[in-house]
Amino acid sequence: MRIRQLAFATHDLAVARYQLFALLGLDADFSDPGVAEFGLHNSVVATGTSFLEIVSPFEENTAVSRMLDRMHGDCGYMVLFQVDDLAPVNERVEQLCLRKIWQVERAEVKAFHVHPKDIGGALVSFDEMIPAEEWVWAGSQWQDRKAQCTGDITSCQISVQQPQKVAETWAHVLGINPEISRTGGVSLAMTDGAKVHFVAPGTDRREGLTGFELAVSDPERMKTILSSGTFSWDGEAINLFGVRISFAGL
Repeated sequence: MRIRQLAFATHDLAVARYQLFALLGLDADFSDPGVAEFGLHNSVVATGTSFLEIVSPFEENTAVSRMLDRMHGDCGYMVLFQVDDLAPVNERVEQLCLRKIWQVERAEVKAFHVHPKDIGGALVSFDEMIPAEEWVWAGSQWQDRKAQCTGDITSCQISVQQPQKVAETWAHVLGINPEISRTGGVSLAMTDGAKVHFVAPGTDRREGLTGFELAVSDPERMKTILSSGTFSWDGEAINLFGVRISFAGL
């Protein structure tokens, strides 16, 4: 069980794609034609064995276009978990009467999305890959298109009005227990060590997927990129796509 992919919504895919390439040291991505059914086009990039996705609407009155209007610009959109076996996850979703808004079952993948109003915090996808090391949403041969500066997703942050309640719902669906820190923070630990942190909204009152952290594979090159002036690096993180991005070890 791991955070395998995070998705972000933007009005301008070309600009966001350019920014992501510059940040991570990328020269190729994957555009999934399947997202057209949602009125979207996208860009999926590999960082380590994790993935980041940018989606942008090409039709009016889509769920993403309405979200962009509500959030007044780019924002976090979806968290995709990879699980070993989708069947028990599905049972727990049904026990809680959470609505699925999309699902698929093919030879190489079983997956479904849970309505953000039911699970709380964000749109969430649960995915079982066959074989487990693959990730069909990134296209074939994604291993040849990996970021040169960064590795896996090490954490993400969900901002929500009732952090503990929402964390407990996510934890129940995943079949794990939430962790409560000494300071009262609540998080979920993945089998690879990554964590999902649940917090109250900040002063900007933004809710949903509001931040994430990446491992760094080339610290010197990453520092050069962050200090180039292209990004507003404050020594701890940058703000991009409506979320705060930090880098483990810098």
